[in-house]
Amino acid sequence: MSTTASPVKTPTSIQKAIDIALPYIKLCRINGLLGVWLTFWPCAWGVLLAGYVYRVPPSTLMNILPFLFVGCASLHSAACTINDIFDRDMDALVARTKNRPIPSGAVSVRNAWIFMAIQVAIFFYLLTFANRTCALVTLANLPLQFAYPLFKRFTYWPSAFLGLTFGWGSLVGWSAVTGSLSWKVNAPLYAAGVCWAFGYDIIYAFQDKHDDPQAGVKSTALILDNKRPKVFLSILAVGFITFFYITGQVVAANAAYFNLTLIATAMHVAWQISTVDLENPDECFQKFYSNSWIGFVMLPGLLLNYTTRVA
Repeated sequence: MSTTASPVKTPTSIQKAIDIALPYIKLCRINGLLGVWLTFWPCAWGVLLAGYVYRVPPSTLMNILPFLFVGCASLHSAACTINDIFDRDMDALVARTKNRPIPSGAVSVRNAWIFMAIQVAIFFYLLTFANRTCALVTLANLPLQFAYPLFKRFTYWPSAFLGLTFGWGSLVGWSAVTGSLSWKVNAPLYAAGVCWAFGYDIIYAFQDKHDDPQAGVKSTALILDNKRPKVFLSILAVGFITFFYITGQVVAANAAYFNLTLIATAMHVAWQISTVDLENPDECFQKFYSNSWIGFVMLPGLLLNYTTRVA
């Protein structure tokens, strides 16, 4: 009885391209869009509220929002790349991050720097389409984006710095529509975004509280652990809702804003904080992940608020 050997399948050029690209896709976290949504939602708040205040036509907003989403994807991917370059030695000591492309050896540090340079070049190209104020506001955020990875080396409050960084999107969104800033609106809206991002990053940090000390990482979770962290998270949640309420008062928002957006958002963050098990890393990630779709919870009220004014 004779047997024939099965032919060895050679990878196609498409498969080879996928194999080469996949580590870089993972490096810039573009595969799940989680971070892109977290970056984008404050931008969307700024756009929709500016559209409401100035009665901007829907066609204008529909041009701006996709552009901002692409810009957020570009900026966030570059920030993730430099984060992993800076944190490669720390990541190798943390169970959750040791298999990331750089510490696992899938991407060299040299190639990661080249990749980041390409991402930054794309981002600057996109910036040429923004108005002058929006471009300047966006550029002012870059030092925060790229400095964030360094803060976990010097302070136990890197989550506060991340809040300052990610809340910035509301300033970008507002200025993209108006070509200016109005601090009586932008200040409370920015503060709302800071409280929101500060809170979800604390939940995220609780995933690694057992590995962080060994890796030399200072995180807000280590400071709050065993000190009633849910009380602190609740204070941030109240700040988030309160500053959003103040923003609505300043712009004279209608009932949809207060009865739909604020109530739905308050219910979401209350559910998030009351049910999260901060001792369970998987549970922490799931609650952190839920913040990527909080914008969809807020969107019906924001859209109705806008459309009833411009209709």
